[in-house]
Amino acid sequence: TVTVNIVQPVVPGSKDTPPPDSLIIPAVAHADGINSKFQSDVRVSNTSAQARKYSVIFTPSGDDGPQHVQQTDISIDPGQTIALDDVLRTWFGSGVTAGATGTLEIRPLTPTGIPSVSTALSGVPNISTFAASRTFNATANGTFGQYIPAIPFASFIGRTLQSGAPSVLTLQQIAQSAAYRTNLGLVEGSGQPASLSISVFGGNGAKVTEFPIDLKGGQHLQLNSFLAAKGIELQDGRVEVRVISTGGKVTAYASVLDNQTADPMLVTPVLLSQDGASKYVVPGVADLSTGAANWRTDMRVFNASSNPVEADLVFYSQTGGEPRTAHLSLAPNEVRQLDNTLASVFGVTNDGGALHIATPSSANLIATARTYNQTTGGTYGQFISAVTPNEAIGANDRALELLQVEESDRLRSNIGIAEVTGKPVKVRISVTPPDSKVSATTELDLGANGFKQLPQLLKAVGFDGTYNARVSVKVIEGDGRVTAYASVIDAITQDPTFVNAQ
Repeated sequence: TVTVNIVQPVVPGSKDTPPPDSLIIPAVAHADGINSKFQSDVRVSNTSAQARKYSVIFTPSGDDGPQHVQQTDISIDPGQTIALDDVLRTWFGSGVTAGATGTLEIRPLTPTGIPSVSTALSGVPNISTFAASRTFNATANGTFGQYIPAIPFASFIGRTLQSGAPSVLTLQQIAQSAAYRTNLGLVEGSGQPASLSISVFGGNGAKVTEFPIDLKGGQHLQLNSFLAAKGIELQDGRVEVRVISTGGKVTAYASVLDNQTADPMLVTPVLLSQDGASKYVVPGVADLSTGAANWRTDMRVFNASSNPVEADLVFYSQTGGEPRTAHLSLAPNEVRQLDNTLASVFGVTNDGGALHIATPSSANLIATARTYNQTTGGTYGQFISAVTPNEAIGANDRALELLQVEESDRLRSNIGIAEVTGKPVKVRISVTPPDSKVSATTELDLGANGFKQLPQLLKAVGFDGTYNARVSVKVIEGDGRVTAYASVIDAITQDPTFVNAQ
């Protein structure tokens, strides 16, 4: 499939403060790494009922990156998703020889009539433009990739929250060892300089190191193998990022790479000083041996409060049946490591589904998982953050959107849907090809706390051989709330890329 877009020429730009609804992909690349060759394939989708115009702004990495901004304009028809494959080389001409990295901003230029957000986005924000990148290591024997969703500028953090409490981002399941290395990425989005404090904690919760970082306005900085550079070995840890200057707005990410396969796993940031919840759901946990792959899940549960927390863990199988339960007691600031979670916690093997964490009252927990294919030559994994009911959708909410979905001879896509509140729902799943001229829909009844993974959904609804599709999940009946994801798997390497619903 070839999509032709009329664009303005690429011209020099400058880094100024974006509007709150600007979407910023924190890392894009066309560059060589250690035993790797990375490129970024970007998707931008306009789900509104009118054509919209956007500025696409590339800011190179480094101290002087904000002085070398490049931008161009694009137009996207209603319902259309455009593909910007290997975006730096094909759209900006960067990285053809020496390689390039940086950030990509998609700035709306056409008013939508929807009130502009002015505070940090939470829950399911009322937006109609979605963007994401799949940044992957391209080899002669397939790809190893990570999905990088765009972050609205409204969700970048400053020094404090509206309440006056400190703003802190946390990143879990990082490592620097014989098996893994971790790159830490930092992005300043407002165009104003920012001073940061970076803290690293070990698996036992003890602080390992703390160091300052200064970012210029608009700067993207990636610290490759940042723990190794400080002489630190860490089997399992956590990073906190906070702004200590009065100005600047930042976000962060970590990319954890398997040293044998060079497969990257994007660790997305979670706001530490957030309102708690009494339910957290991790969809897509597994202990499955299919013959072609051996899927395992390693979970981490962090009690980000100064009080102990009692929690019930419940596993709901994708095949139904009685749920499995376990209990967890967490001390203040404790991170519990639950390796090979289904087998070690529930005694479950050869199964997959969703794991619910419930507490008697609201608790500030951060639950994450790494679900991966274990091979004799290393791992190929995907990072999954828990979802609260506030981050899921109900009958009166807009649809969840999944980009980067493909069904072809190179990639296949499984769609997962989980109910998170204990109430049944009916959902409508729509598949829209990039030109949006036709679509296919199917409906699914999901019981209370139900979980379904739909293998190769595009093929099942008649869109086999479809590249750059968008899948929408909408609740049409019932009082429950659902979350969704896509797992896009390379046909050769069996490497999964976890696509978060937006």
